[in-house]
This record gives sequence, C-alpha cells and structure tokens, in this order.
Amino acid sequence: MLQTLSIKQFAIIDELEIHFGDGLTVLSGETGSGKSIIIDAIGQLIGMRASSNYVRHGEKKAVIEGVFDIDESKEAISLLHDLSIDVDEDFLLVKREIFSSGKSICRINNQIVTLHDLRKIMQELLDIHGQHETQSLLKQKYHLQLLDNYAEDTYASILSTYVMTFDKYKAKKKELEDLETADQALLQRLDLLKFQHEEIKEAQLIDGEVDKLEADIKRIQNSENLSLALNNAHLTLTDEHAITDRLYELSNQLQSVSEILPDKYDRLKEDVDQFYYTLEDAKHQLYDEITNTEFDEQYLNELEERMNVLNNLKRKYGKDVNELITYQDKLENEINKIENYEESTSQLRDEIDTLYNEIMEIGQQLSQQRRIVAQTLRDHIVDEIQNLQMKDANLEISFQPLEQPNREGIEYVEFLISPNKGEPLKSLNKIASGGELSRIMLALKSIFVKSRGQTAILFDEVDSGVSGQAAQKMAEKMKDLAQYIQVICISHLPQVATMSDHHLLISKAAHHDRTTTQIKELTGEERIDEVARMISGASVTKLTRQNAKEMIDQNHLQNQ
Repeated sequence: MLQTLSIKQFAIIDELEIHFGDGLTVLSGETGSGKSIIIDAIGQLIGMRASSNYVRHGEKKAVIEGVFDIDESKEAISLLHDLSIDVDEDFLLVKREIFSSGKSICRINNQIVTLHDLRKIMQELLDIHGQHETQSLLKQKYHLQLLDNYAEDTYASILSTYVMTFDKYKAKKKELEDLETADQALLQRLDLLKFQHEEIKEAQLIDGEVDKLEADIKRIQNSENLSLALNNAHLTLTDEHAITDRLYELSNQLQSVSEILPDKYDRLKEDVDQFYYTLEDAKHQLYDEITNTEFDEQYLNELEERMNVLNNLKRKYGKDVNELITYQDKLENEINKIENYEESTSQLRDEIDTLYNEIMEIGQQLSQQRRIVAQTLRDHIVDEIQNLQMKDANLEISFQPLEQPNREGIEYVEFLISPNKGEPLKSLNKIASGGELSRIMLALKSIFVKSRGQTAILFDEVDSGVSGQAAQKMAEKMKDLAQYIQVICISHLPQVATMSDHHLLISKAAHHDRTTTQIKELTGEERIDEVARMISGASVTKLTRQNAKEMIDQNHLQNQ
C-alpha cells in the first residue's frame, strides 16, 4: 500500500506531503483545485510518461517520492531481488525526478532503475483507473486476457502447451516461406556456401592444431639454444664429475653404514637411490632429445606455411579453428538443405500440417476449458453489475471461431452486454451511458483486483455520471474493495465521501503571488462541511449540513 506521497515543484504544487492509511481514502475538492495533478504525480511513480510541463514554472526539476508497504506483495519482492535491489525492511522508497529538459531519473531504494523496470515492479503494487480507463473495456482484444487472468491456473498447462505448439507452427511456416520466396537467392547463396565449405574442408582443420604448430615452430626457431642447453645438461650427468656417479658412491657408503646401524639410514639410502635412477632416466631422455634436436629449415617452412593458411582462414571468417570446424558442419547442413529444396519443402509442409492439426486439437481442449471458466466469470460479473443498480442487466461471454488460429487460441472472446431488459446483447462499445460503463468497470475491478495481489488501487472519478442509488451502490462496492486492498478515490459524490475511512480535501491558495495546491485531512465539523458542499454545491445550508451529518453517522454505524 501507498503510505506517504511527497511532491515538490510539480505543476502548481510547491511542496506537499500526503499520508495515506488503510481502507478507503477519498480526495475531494473544487474543480481545478489540483486533484488531477496529484493523480499525475502518483502516475509518475508507477512509470507513466514524464513531461517538462510537470516541472513548476521557474524550477529546474520536480521530485515525487512514495513510500510503499510491500510486506504482502511477494511478487514485487521477488522482482526486486531479481534486480539486485536491497529490501532490508518491508518498505519501498520510490523516487522520480523530472527535469525541465524533459528527462527523468527513476530510483527504487536509492538505486537507479530503468523506466521499464519501474513499471514492472510498480504494477504489482498500485493500479490507477480513471474516467478514460473505461475505454480499454470497450476493446475486444482485452477480453480474452481478462478471462485468462480470472482462470488463474485452471487451464495454464493446456495454454502453455498450445502456445509452445503454435510457436513451433509459426517457425516452420516462416521457414517454408523463406524457402519459397528466396528460390533464386538460395541458388546464388548455394554457390557461396559451396565455395566456403570447399575452402575450409580443403584446409583439413584439426582441433588444437594451432597450439601444436606454435610449439613446433618455437622449438625449431630456437633449436641452436635448445641444443646447447640439452648438451650442457647431458654433460652434467655424464662427465668425470657426474652427479650420478657421486650418487652411486653415496649409495654404497650408506649401504655400509646401514650394515653397522640397521634401519637408521635405510630411508635416506632409498631416497638417494631414487634420485640416482631419476637422473639416469633423465640422462637417457636428454640424449634422445639431443639426437632429435636439429635445425630443419624445410620443416620450419612447412609449419609456417600451414600456420599462414590457418591465420588467413581465421581473419577471413572471423572465427578460430574450433569455430571453423563447427561452421564447416553448419555449411554442409545448409548446402544439403538447399540442394534438397523440394524434399525440404515437402517435409516442411508435412510438419506444418501435423502441427496445425495439433494446434486445432489442443485449441479445442483450451476452448472447452475457457468456456467452463467463462460461465463462472459471467455469473460473477452479472452479480456484481446487478448489485450496482443495473438489476436488469445481462452479460454473456461470446466465443467466435477465428479464420486462422493465433497465439492466444482458435477463437476470439468478447463480452456482450444488455444493460436493460428487452435490449439485445451488444458490444461494450455500443453502450452510450458513461455511468453504465463506470459501473461495469467497477464490477470488473472488484473481481480482478482481489486476485491480482496488488496492494493499492486508485480510482480517478470513475463514479462520474452516476447519481442516486447507483452512486450509493458504487460507494458500497469501493468500501467492500477496501477490505482487501487500499483504495484511494477522487470523487465528487457525497455517498463515496461518507463511506471513506479517511477524507482528504484538496484546495488551491495564493501565496507570494503564486498559486499552490494544499491538502488537509478532514474530521468532525470540517468533514461535514465538505460533504454538505458536495451535496449542494457552493450554497451550503443548515439542511444540507444536517443531511451530510446523517449520512456520515449512518455509514459510521454500519461500519462498526
């Protein structure tokens, strides 16, 4: 939930700090008092587009900060961990700085994040819905998404299998299209592929060959120094002062000592003997190496020529020898594929037909499961709508086959509604009444918000165009939602205001020849005055104050 909102130098706001509580919070005020500005400020925290127009005139930047309680948002905490953002406590500090240049910086717990990551995390915490948000409900393309969200995991496995199969189907179709539309280009490419394959194949590449070539070239190039070092080493083991001879004498002397002092020097004699045999073996190895170490100019030229071949291939293809070996196999596969074009296309068509049949089969299973869930959702929505003073309203979830399956399924889904008895079912975009749309939107939100796991929702005058008993029902619905999630609502309706747990008044004032927005939590007589103003407008009478007090007291008693 949103606990604290701090706004500085934003539009006409100089500096403002708002504390929000649990339950239902209502923000009210005269038209133009700055309610929409506060919504815009909160919108910046959830990643809405920034604008230099938001920066207060004459200032360099605007700053919006929000403190969120994330204790109950496991998904948000998981996303924060994925981004390596420290979450030491159950609170999250979100900050957005908007500069007069139009650029902005986003921070979460003082760590800079991208706008994309900000949106990704904040959509798990706060949802904003205004008068214009109802327009998204008119779009049929969102209806299937709403159904799938409502289903949760009911048919998740079937949907996952369908999507995976459809992706394979599309990939195979793309592969076939590429073959069919690039026939001539393929033939030209075939010549290039064959040339490259022959060039690499002719080199007879061997894994690890470069390392061996470098070692052999270094050996021959340094053969004179190597020969001298080998001869000196061998001479050390074979001249009249040879170490091996001295070790042999030492071993004999230790043998004599051991005969007099048994066991005491046996280990030493064994070590000396081991050194002796090791050096004797080294003497033979050095001799063999000496006989094989001589400068061979022809062999050196062969090695260097081979190295040049490999280096040229590496430069030409931008790959090392190991990668070239793999590339050779890839070239061979592609050559075979193009040369067997007819066979390839025929096989692809068979694979596409098989996958299409699988899509339709799985799609039918998916549609059956969706229809079962759709009936439950339909009943749920109808109950919610009728509870909002649309007692004769009816809604059906229509399934119509697609000409071609898409990634979402083999049918499209649309919510059809009849707001009044006797009227035919129509698309939502055929509904003229804004009040009806607002109530339908609230009904849907009351269903889906509870399952989303978000901790706060903000309604921006969604009760516009609603009055009387319908307004009372909408107020009760918001109050009901506030039992599950923090609800912040900007409203002109007294019914909603009297239902609130917290009532904040937004107003404008002039200070030092500048207009600024102010906010104040209302209690007692001040709250009665504001509700009375919402009832009657500018002219508040004793009767309207009495009416406002009765509404507040009545709702207070109902909530006890």
